Amino acid sequence: MPSINIKVISVFLFILSAAVSASAQLPAQTTRPTPAAAAVAPCPTLTIQAQPPQGVRDGQRVYFTANIMGGDPNVVPVIVWNVSAGSIVQGQNMRRIEVDSTGAGGSSDREIKAEPWISGYAPECMVQSFAVVKVIPPAAKFGAFGEIGDEPFKQNIDALAAFLSQSPIDNVYVIAYAGRTSERGFAANWLRRIRAALVTAGIEPRRISAMDGGFRETPVFDFWIVAPGAEPPSPSPTIKRSEIVYPKAPPKTANPKKP
Repeated sequence: MPSINIKVISVFLFILSAAVSASAQLPAQTTRPTPAAAAVAPCPTLTIQAQPPQGVRDGQRVYFTANIMGGDPNVVPVIVWNVSAGSIVQGQNMRRIEVDSTGAGGSSDREIKAEPWISGYAPECMVQSFAVVKVIPPAAKFGAFGEIGDEPFKQNIDALAAFLSQSPIDNVYVIAYAGRTSERGFAANWLRRIRAALVTAGIEPRRISAMDGGFRETPVFDFWIVAPGAEPPSPSPTIKRSEIVYPKAPPKTANPKKP
């Protein structure tokens, strides 16, 4: 029996020694720290303010201001302005620009759209906005004619009516100038005729304005297209009214006495 115990103990010690040796050869396991989440830079908000907001007449100045709120305080934003019409007078690359609206009233949409592009913030920040100001175009002369026959008169009226039908918000101003030798009431009579012809052609009476422009060497009728809010045209006579001497009416022929 004692010999058996010694063998058992010897085998046990051999197994234990092999286990310790194997564990010593295993690489030591280390615990890796979980990386902290990267801080996300805040994105700013952008609004554009136009002054004056209600619109301007062509040629007046307009101001646009970019209001940048929030965002990474360490960022110095880079601003590039773009305007759809008119021209930037000063302020490019700044938060406020001054725009000359000259010519913007002649564009198809009669407006100025200002849109700054802001860069410098994180790529995921879409910093975009815009503002629009309506521009009233100046009065534009459509054409003119003098004393003409019925057929060319109708052709001119039809051409004007067709143009006005394509610009339903615009109005027409008619200025009649009598000639140096025109009869009394010449301008008023022609203005009534022109107004009636335009109404017959489909133009609403409220869109028609007529005025006596005074006198020129020969009779002429000016036609102007005027947008709502635009400065109406002013008459430009070339002869003073005090110089006009109306032709005398022919004397009435006395009725012959019956025999």
